[in-house]
Amino acid sequence: MDNARALPIIASSVQQANPDAPSEKRSLPLAEILSAIIGHESLSLTMQRIADAFVALYPTKGIAIFLGPVFHLEAEAGLPGLRRPVYQMPGARTTRARGAARNLGRTAVSELKDDPMLSCPAFREILESGVKLCLASPLTSASGEARGTIAVFDLHQGLADDAARETVRSLCDLGRLALEHRDLYEEVVHRSQYDRLTGLPNRLLLEDRLRQAIVIGQRQGTLVGVCCIDLDHFKPISDSLGHEAGDVFFKQVSERLLGSIREIDTLARHGGDEFILVLRDLTEISDAAHICNRLLKDLSAPFLLEGQSLTIAASVGISIFPDHGDTADLLLGNADLALQAAKHGGRGQGQVYSPGLGRESRRAAEMVEALVRAVAQAQFRMAYQPIYTMNREIMGFEALLRWKHPKWGQISPLEFIPIAEKSGLIVPIGDWVIEEVCRQAMEWNATALPPVKLFANISGVQLARPDFALKIAKALERSGLAPQRLELEITESWIISDLRAAAGKLQTLRDLGIGIAIDDFGTGYSTFNYLQELPLDTLKIDRSFIHRLDGSAANLSTVRAIVGLAQQLGLKTVAEGVETEQGLSQLREIGCELVQGFFLARPLKPQAACSLLKKQQGTVMPFAEATPAA
Repeated sequence: MDNARALPIIASSVQQANPDAPSEKRSLPLAEILSAIIGHESLSLTMQRIADAFVALYPTKGIAIFLGPVFHLEAEAGLPGLRRPVYQMPGARTTRARGAARNLGRTAVSELKDDPMLSCPAFREILESGVKLCLASPLTSASGEARGTIAVFDLHQGLADDAARETVRSLCDLGRLALEHRDLYEEVVHRSQYDRLTGLPNRLLLEDRLRQAIVIGQRQGTLVGVCCIDLDHFKPISDSLGHEAGDVFFKQVSERLLGSIREIDTLARHGGDEFILVLRDLTEISDAAHICNRLLKDLSAPFLLEGQSLTIAASVGISIFPDHGDTADLLLGNADLALQAAKHGGRGQGQVYSPGLGRESRRAAEMVEALVRAVAQAQFRMAYQPIYTMNREIMGFEALLRWKHPKWGQISPLEFIPIAEKSGLIVPIGDWVIEEVCRQAMEWNATALPPVKLFANISGVQLARPDFALKIAKALERSGLAPQRLELEITESWIISDLRAAAGKLQTLRDLGIGIAIDDFGTGYSTFNYLQELPLDTLKIDRSFIHRLDGSAANLSTVRAIVGLAQQLGLKTVAEGVETEQGLSQLREIGCELVQGFFLARPLKPQAACSLLKKQQGTVMPFAEATPAA
């Protein structure tokens, strides 16, 4: 009868003694096998150790170890002449077998007509060689999942005694331990190399893939692209959705990005809302730019989340091997420099690295060192630009920070303020500004000047600090300045970045009695609802709208809409950057209350500002005639 068609059931008690019973002095090399398992030896080698250990105890028998889910021969010993095709499927996940393997602890062999081992070509080859199956025991997981089978064969009798069965049970325990340890090890490795939310490679695996790509590029003479991708304004969108929905949206974004690249490329999550894309086999730098432009276009299409349509944009920085670096660290660093340039240039675009960006980075490092010295050596000064009513009265001054470096001369705030914010030096600099503005206001009070309001710019970095409101309160207390005489300006872009946190912190400041103004209004994502949620007093319309009032009907309509919106909310409006008589007249016609700009007065030194206020006392002043600040 064909053994593959009808396998006999052999009773658990064997009628005759087994001639190849192991010597009492011999036993399984447990320490050796356990050491191999714990040492993360490959599963194939460990299973081979188990097979060899059995044959060392039972020289006249053969053993085969089959593993699933698609059963294949993993290891064998004592089966001479066997052709060993290995039908292994690396990385395959285990599933419950079609016929669950039975526990053979009380029997020598089972009815295996439904056992998946029967479908394995190697198993059929063993039976066709003339050996008899004398014992088959399943390898099952702790949950009862069929993971494989250990089968013992004999050339003649097809029997196994109690000692052999006990040995096989021990081998099954070792095999199960090896499988579970391998599963755990692979899970730990997977978690250490892949992002849990998106399933994308993390930075650790990314750097390995990038090094491999560089080696391949060197060998084949091709280019490698490294692209830093940062989602623009993702945090406020995520915060508005809530944590769980925000995660779902981020996964949708990552899936779309993954669908926009080639199979040979690697997309990794770099942390937060940033991705890194490694592009292989490029022939031109323009190839990388083309891929990134397509990616940005694909990303711009709306996403649908819980019936809500959402849009997102991204900025991309690109570096190329070997043009921009020959190591992973250098390429990643230069791609990040290019990303910062793309974001600084307006976001929603790509930027290829150039050596000039490296020079800008070195300049920034030098600037940080110079700012540290400037704080210590009190190199900063304040200038004050008048803010006028339409009746030509000065109602206040905007306090503007100035820095004249001993060697470099006058440095624009547009250059040093962003560096101060990124380095954290804006905190001590900003503290000094508040103290100086309060002190200056009280100095003017001592000369019986009209009580005007001072507007001071603050950074989002300052506002984010938990002790900021306390610092303001103490500065007011030390100077004696009434809180109503101080108004703090914060940029719209920072407020939008974390609306809920901003609202709470601004309310704390408002409770002190000081005013709150949004600076550069109109450059962000202004909406009626967003303004209603904030404790505000003033909208300062960005100068980009005011500069183009003369020749742009669209800009005039925009400014009119902003003024109308402010009036509905009970807010004052200040038009920044007024530079022509015509622009001033148009602002008066549409109801703008306050104006400032070079046409009216340039920023002034404290003494010049004081003189201008004295001239105003008791008379209506023409718009400005004072010496500007240096």
